[in-house]
Amino acid sequence: MVMLSGKTAVVTGGSRGIGSGIALELARAGAAVAVNYQGNAEAASRVVASIRAAGGRAIAVQADVGRPEQVARMMERVGAELGGIDIVVNNAGICPFRDVFDIDMDVWEETIRTNLTGVFVCSQAGARLMKERGAGGAIVNISTITSYRGGAEQVHYAASKGGVNALTASMANALGVYGIRVNAILCGGVVTDINRDRVPEALRTPKATTDSLPIGRLGDPEDLGKAVVFLASPQSEWITGVQLAVDGGFMVSEGKYAHRKR
Repeated sequence: MVMLSGKTAVVTGGSRGIGSGIALELARAGAAVAVNYQGNAEAASRVVASIRAAGGRAIAVQADVGRPEQVARMMERVGAELGGIDIVVNNAGICPFRDVFDIDMDVWEETIRTNLTGVFVCSQAGARLMKERGAGGAIVNISTITSYRGGAEQVHYAASKGGVNALTASMANALGVYGIRVNAILCGGVVTDINRDRVPEALRTPKATTDSLPIGRLGDPEDLGKAVVFLASPQSEWITGVQLAVDGGFMVSEGKYAHRKR
């Protein structure tokens, strides 16, 4: 499948977890991929090596997504080395679980800076280059179903992702005139480094089965990556401003599926 052949994608937080799965799926679809990381250069290099080993093009680029000057340098480097930017995937995020009374201003501000400000900064910088090229583009923001259902120890995280949802709609309106589409994915239950210690041991393996979802299993990073490929591809050329739940059916779930046949 090479529906993204000739395209270049930037994946923030692409060195591990969901980000690495997204990067790998974009590469399988034919895109050249810039794997962004903040501090773990070794992990980013492993993702790049996997892409190159499969015959794809990839580079690792360091930047703190909440720092505009670093993001500008990153985007310029990607454009220069990989031939422009067609796709920006805003995946980088943090979720420091806290009791509501233990969320101090440092935790609140860092969460908002990374999860919301970072999405705006990277989208703005990427869209500016897309506009200059005049060939359109796609921005995909990784949000979460928690932005709707909330989380007792994720007040700050849910608020930041709710902002991402609103930002998605507004930027879709602002950038459509330039042929740039902006969509969001509401991520469901995927076991990552952020939440691994909060998930029962039996559910920590890829595609772990569960009776609480219509699909019957938890997700893995590649499930998110496939949805990103769709939203970044010509197959979704008349889709913008949407929030696509990729959650195994959690948002419509009635609970336990005791009738499920194994």
